[in-house]
Amino acid sequence: MMKRNYLLFFILSSILLIALSFSTQAQEVTSPNPALKVWKQVLGSHARYPLSDLRARKTGFVSVDIELDQEGKISSYEITESKTEAMKESVEAALEKAIPLWQPDMLPEEERKDSYEIYFSFEMVDPQNPNAEIEAVTRQIYKGKPEKALKMTERLVDEKPFEPKYLELRSQIHRKLQHEAEATADLMESQRLQQNTLAKIEIKSFTIVQTRSISGTINR
Repeated sequence: MMKRNYLLFFILSSILLIALSFSTQAQEVTSPNPALKVWKQVLGSHARYPLSDLRARKTGFVSVDIELDQEGKISSYEITESKTEAMKESVEAALEKAIPLWQPDMLPEEERKDSYEIYFSFEMVDPQNPNAEIEAVTRQIYKGKPEKALKMTERLVDEKPFEPKYLELRSQIHRKLQHEAEATADLMESQRLQQNTLAKIEIKSFTIVQTRSISGTINR
C-alpha cells in the first residue's frame, strides 16, 4: 500500500510540475522573432552571479523597468529592486552590453508598449533535486494539508513575485480552500506578468557551476 501511495504521489507531482512549467516553455517555443531570442541570450550571457554573493550564499532577484519611445527604441531603464548591490552591478553591466543591440522590429508593432519589465533571478540550486520546493508543496497537498501548502507557496511568491507558476500554484490552492477572490487575483497577476515581462533571466548556481535560462512573455 505504501509503495502504491508513493507511486501515486510521484505521478501527481510530475503532472503538476509539467503543468506549471508549460507556460514558460511555450514562451520560447512560440517566439516568432529569432532576433529577440538572440537579444535575450546576449542579455543573459553577460549577467554573472557575483562571487561575493556566492560566497555568502545570497540569493535574490533584480527587477528592471524598460521604457520604449514612440519608435520602439529603448529610451531608458531603471532598476526598481535589487537584493544586493553586487547583483545590481552585474545587471547594469549586462544591460549596458545588450541595450545598444536592441532593434524596434524585435517586437511586432502592436506590442510596442511604453514599458516592459525584465527580471534577473540569482539562485543556488541543489543539482540532485532542483524542483525540491514545488515537490514539497505538492506533498502537502497530497497529504490533505492545503493550509500548510498555502504558507509554503506564499514564501515562494515572496521570494519570486515575478514568477507566474508560483502565482498559478497559489491560485490553485486558494481555489481548493474556497478563497475565490484571492485565487482570481493571483491568476490576474500571473497574466499581467506574462504580458508585461520582456525577459526573465535565471542565473542558477549548482555549487561552483552556473547555468542560465532565459524566457519572456508567452506571446513572443
